[in-house]
Amino acid sequence: MSSKEATAATLTLDWDQVANDPGWSSGSLAGGSFGVGGGFVDVSFEQGSGVSFVGFGNGVRTPDINSVLNGTDPDSDRSLHLQINAEQVGLGAGDYAVTMNTQFSGYSQPITDVSFWLYDIDIQGNSWQDRIILRGFQGSNIVSPSFNFLYPGTNTVEVIDAFTLDGVRSVGNDDDQSNVLVAFNDPIDRFELIFTDGDDIGTINPASHGIGIGDISFTETEDLKSVPEPASLLGLMAVGLMAMMGYRNHLKP
Repeated sequence: MSSKEATAATLTLDWDQVANDPGWSSGSLAGGSFGVGGGFVDVSFEQGSGVSFVGFGNGVRTPDINSVLNGTDPDSDRSLHLQINAEQVGLGAGDYAVTMNTQFSGYSQPITDVSFWLYDIDIQGNSWQDRIILRGFQGSNIVSPSFNFLYPGTNTVEVIDAFTLDGVRSVGNDDDQSNVLVAFNDPIDRFELIFTDGDDIGTINPASHGIGIGDISFTETEDLKSVPEPASLLGLMAVGLMAMMGYRNHLKP
């Protein structure tokens, strides 16, 4: 019998590096496939028939990598900016929502400890309300995330259920009060982020609004080599000793 040694490495999909990757193009739904560690992080976007990706701040159509919505982080530490304009309140996946699909491929083991920050989850009067729905997947199994608030007592973001966050207070674009750390504590091979509107607003035609998504960190576990277990080592030593004794007896006259 043998066991395998393994090593774990913490890796990051850094949006600043992605922005310089020739495979990335702002405003494209195709996203791209980006090498991280021993595998790839594949990012793509879906857009419902009643919603559009738009620009804000710097005027570039999103998805875009910029410093418009990254809290109090320096401009040199950019986030992935999603800005949408829907014809109706969406509430969930469908015609009035966009979806960011993120898949981890080429890794020898399921990755663990996936985490990233969400920036600027809020609401603006009767104009719009950020709603984010997050689901992880390991094969066909759904994995729920955990939500950790940078400022838990501010009541700027409401947890609607195990997968859903709503912005419930207006917060400035350069404020950290509505930042939420999302983490998948169980192994996953992909996750989806759905961005739409909540229903705490008095309009059926929401105005443009956006969120920022921070760098995606995760742990890669890689098998190194097979190592004999202690019982196997003892067995091998015994066989070797018997072979040596037999050889010595064979040499005796």
